[in-house]
Amino acid sequence: MGLILLTNDDGYDAAGLQALYKELINKKFAVFVSAPRFQQSGSSHSLTLRRPIRVEKLKNDFYIIDGTPTDCVLLAFHDLVGNKEIEMVVSGINHGPNMGSDVFYSGTVAAALQAGTLGIKKALAISLSGEDYSNFEEAARYSINLINRIIDKNLNNIILNVNIPEKGIMGEKITRMGRRIYRDKVLRDIEENNVMYSVINGVLDYHVDTDTDFEAIENNFVSITPLKLDLTDYENMKKLKEIFNAQ
Repeated sequence: MGLILLTNDDGYDAAGLQALYKELINKKFAVFVSAPRFQQSGSSHSLTLRRPIRVEKLKNDFYIIDGTPTDCVLLAFHDLVGNKEIEMVVSGINHGPNMGSDVFYSGTVAAALQAGTLGIKKALAISLSGEDYSNFEEAARYSINLINRIIDKNLNNIILNVNIPEKGIMGEKITRMGRRIYRDKVLRDIEENNVMYSVINGVLDYHVDTDTDFEAIENNFVSITPLKLDLTDYENMKKLKEIFNAQ
């Protein structure tokens, strides 16, 4: 097994990353950590351009980045790991689920997608779905099991979005993205001299449809959703060619 690049969006000192890092080290994996200094939830695929990024070496093969999860993967790939080849990027374990259209906002998932963009053949975004976040140890053990199976089966060119139920694992299901419902609210706090301060808040909900990540988690199954980088709507692409008489 080659090098595993470990990152997240909750920060280098988050319990989820630390639990997975400890388990990977205990199982004798070669691990390189490049993780954000501060909380980066909701950062999506943003990256830092044209300004210096603070990079701190905490210890051997463990770096803290004052940037986004995407920054962490890019810096590790292009600089920090040196001549070592990254075989797999593992992002997580995230504090909270990343299901349905959460993947468009998630820094956790963005790190895995960035790995695919760079040509790294294996990438996992791993999240713990629950409220207490008190059982990262079981989630870490499951993650090691999944990593080993991916290695054993020599699976390549995969990006997997993995959500693990907090209250015991009944099994696992290969799923599709479900439908997340966002009931967003914008709350104005102070408005003075044409300047206002607003807070974006709201409530999350979802549809429990068949074969979705939401259904799996609802029934205490691990949800494994394969993702791809190509967002092209091929059906509408074909229609537009006909409508516009274009090639």
